[in-house]
Parts: sequence; structure tokens; C-alpha cells
Amino acid sequence: MPTLLLLLPVLLLAVSLADVPDPKFPTPNLWTLGVNYSLTCVLSNLQSYAGSDVVFRLEIRGPDSILRASQSSTSTNISCYFSPLVVSDGGNYTCNGTVFVKMDNSTHPINSATTTITVGIPFAPIPEIYPVTGISYAGSRLLLNCTCTATDALPNQTMVDMSWYRDNTLLLNSSYLLVSPTTPVSPISYVKRVWFSPAIKQDSGVYSCNVTIRPMVPSTYVHSQVQSASFKLTITVPMVGVSLQSSSQQALAILPYNELHLMCSATVVGAVTYPFIFSWNLVVNGSGQVAVTDGINTTDSFPPVGFSLAQVTLTSPGVYVYSCSVTISEASEISGTSQTTITVSGPSLPLSPTNPQALEVNSSSVSVTWTVTKVAFTPEVYRVRFWSPPNTSYATSDEVNGTHDISVEDMQYTILLTSLTANTHYVFQVEAINTIGSTLSATFMSTIAISDGPESTSVVVVTISTAFPALLAIAILIIVIIIVRNRCAIIQVTVLQREDFDMKDSELYISQKFKMTENKSYEDTTLKRNIAICK
Repeated sequence: MPTLLLLLPVLLLAVSLADVPDPKFPTPNLWTLGVNYSLTCVLSNLQSYAGSDVVFRLEIRGPDSILRASQSSTSTNISCYFSPLVVSDGGNYTCNGTVFVKMDNSTHPINSATTTITVGIPFAPIPEIYPVTGISYAGSRLLLNCTCTATDALPNQTMVDMSWYRDNTLLLNSSYLLVSPTTPVSPISYVKRVWFSPAIKQDSGVYSCNVTIRPMVPSTYVHSQVQSASFKLTITVPMVGVSLQSSSQQALAILPYNELHLMCSATVVGAVTYPFIFSWNLVVNGSGQVAVTDGINTTDSFPPVGFSLAQVTLTSPGVYVYSCSVTISEASEISGTSQTTITVSGPSLPLSPTNPQALEVNSSSVSVTWTVTKVAFTPEVYRVRFWSPPNTSYATSDEVNGTHDISVEDMQYTILLTSLTANTHYVFQVEAINTIGSTLSATFMSTIAISDGPESTSVVVVTISTAFPALLAIAILIIVIIIVRNRCAIIQVTVLQREDFDMKDSELYISQKFKMTENKSYEDTTLKRNIAICK
């Protein structure tokens, strides 16, 4: 024994010159909460101890205490376990390996080494955005959803931070934008929403949702990680179609012909959820736009179709231009306009009847026709004056009522004159009458003669269209037949825009050709003339 004790320093010196053990932690590169892990320390570089009577001692020390320890002459590794990994497991872990030599029933340390590993626990959220990509319409309600889902239930004292960004600018609450707080929906899921009430064109851009999960109490060994998801949102402005219609474009400055109804209709394409706003304006005689509020009734203002009605009474003559503008509530960039023009006529005499004509019906009756271009003011009545020259006093027919629709143009009327005297020439004239006064047409058919039988003079009207001079020979032949069988013929010559035809020359030609007594008169018109030729 004394000899061994004397040799101990020599032995320890010899062993100490052997290799130093090298403890290692072959650990994963990424730690994740909620996953089972083993933390193993392995001694290496032990070749010089082969065959020696040595003991290996290993221990793993955690942030607060020794977790595992072992001593063996054969085992060179030791493990501790996380089942599963939790936030409190974060920290520095040390593996200490010592080599002991056996001597005199005791062990003596001769070499040792230490290695340290840091268990850093990251929070790795998985954010998801809805919609992933999108096109929406201005004027519609829009919801963006960001959901964060963890791999496992989050431990206590854990904070979830979620933020929305548009083009890298943090979204905050505004008059039309509402950003919700981060809200748990399950033990592993959180959500953060953005409402647009409504969306506008300027909301287009790249939206991203950033999520961070971190401990409420800062820790050196617990790492926060920011995860992000993004998508592009395009806001389009829908077109609003507006149509303004009036019950009439013409009116009279007198009841009931100045009471009009206007209807403004609006249509929009797209998922627009906010109502239409109708505004009416009026410009009279080209100056001074004023808002119209009286008599407005908006019957249906919600897309896709809306209507607004107006009832107006126009008391003064002039030109009235009504306009209807339509916008979307809370989204004024969506708009459309339409207008209509109404002409209100003031007191005036009737327009002279045009294109008057007379046609024999039988030996004592004549049908008189004419055209009214339009109603000048109040509804009109019409009658025919007629007399037999040289007598200048006239008789009148019964009256015929004109139309009450002042928008009608070129209305034709007819009056039948009866009980006329046979073999008598008559002059006719149409009279138009309203509340202001009356106007007369030109006199016409001044030489119509009504015969009293087959052997007497009869009247036949022949129309020659001078737009086709080649037909003149045929017309002359017809006239010959008429004159042979009748004493008189009325030739109505119509000029159809032919400048190379002379009306008087044609009349003279016919008169000289047949050597007949000519009794002719001309209508006060540039288009038609009537020639009466008798034996």
C-alpha cells in the first residue's frame, strides 16, 4: 500500500497526459414548442483510455439544476428528455464529462471537459389570409380575414400580435375602416379582421398580415418570430347608368299642359351594397343651376336598379334643362348623370294650317283636308270658311276638335261640306282657333264647280308630277279625254324640286294646245298650283 501511494502521483501524471474527453450535444437545429425532444451528451476522444481502469461521469445541468447524472466504466453518453418542449425549457444546458481512475478502491479524477448548448424556443405562427387574391367593387362592404394557427396549444403567458399593412403602411381605424383586435377563436387559432365600409378605389394595393407570438415576460431563451402572408387587392369603380325621361319634351304655360312627370333611373354593375343618392338640378333659359327638391319621390334606391320620380309644373315659357345625378352612398366616386330638355311655349296664335285640299265627293259635297304642323299653345279647333265669288261673305262648317297631345306633329284633319249648290264655284279657307285668336290658311280650289247632273259641268282633279317631264304627254292625253266628256278640268300641278320646270310655261302650253278658255288661280305655296281649264 505505501508503495502504491508513492506511485499515485506518477500514475496520475501519466493518465493526465492522455486525451481530454470531448462532450457533445448532437441536437436539432430548430426547436419547436409542443414537440418531444431528447437532449443527449456524448463523450468522444477517449482512445487513450482504452484498456485502462477508468470511470466516466456525465451530468447534464439545466438552467436551475442538474437534470441527469450517470457514472459508468462503459457508458459514454447521457440523455435528458422534453416531453414535450415547453416555454420554461428554454435556457442554457451544460454537459460535464469527467474521467476517473480507480486506485485503492477509490476513484480519482484525472481529466474533465464541459460543453454548453442553448435551447432557444421560437414561436412559429402560421398566418393565413382570406381572400388570397381579390377584385372587389368600390361601394361594397369588404372583409379581410387574417387567421394565425399554431402547431399546438399556446402556453400560458403567451402574447399573439397581429397587424394588417397596405403597401407596408400599418392600417389603423378610420371613418370607413375598422381594424378588429386580435381575437382567439380556438386554443391554437387567432384572427384579426379589417372591414371596409365601403371599399373605395384608393384601397387597392398589396395587403399583408404580420403575426408574432412571444412570451408576455421577455426571455433570453424564448425567441419571437414574425411570419407574414400577403395578397394583392384591386378595387374597381363600377359604371352607373343613368337615364332621365320626361312625359313630354313640349309643354304649354297653362294647366294642365304644363304638368309633367320625370323619371330618373339608375343601374349599376357589381356587388355594390350601398344605396343610390339621387340629386336633381334645373337650368332655365341657360343660366343659374338650382337644386330641385319639391315633388321628388325616390321609390327604390338600392342597387342594382333604383328610381327617382319628379312631378313639376312649369308656369313660364322658356327652355328647361333638368339633370339627374346619381352617386353611391359613402362612395361618391361612383356617379353618373343624365339630362332632358323641355320647351314650354307661351301664349301664341295657332300656326296656319298647311297643305289644304278639296275633293268632290258627289254633286253637292266636297271633302276638305289639311295638315296642322303642331299645336302652338292651347288645344285648337278648326273649321272651313267657304264662299262663291263674286260674293265675299262666307259660311262656316262645323268645328272639328284638334288633338290635346301637344307633342304630335303633322296631324291631318278632314271636314265634309254638304248641301253645296250645283254648278257653283267655291273658294275654301281653313281657320285654326285657340284661346288667343285664330289664323287662316291660304285660299284654295277657288274655281271648283259642282255640276247638277251628267250633262252638266263636272269637276275632275288631275295631278301632274313635274319631277318627271316624260309623263307630261300622258297627262295631256288624260286632260283631252276629260275635256271631251266634261266642260271643265282642274289640273293640280305639283313641283317636286325641279328647278328646270316653269309652272306658268306649262299652263300656257296646255291652254294654247287645246285652245280653251283658261280660268286659273295659284295657291300661295311654292309646291302646288291648281289650274282650272273650262270650255
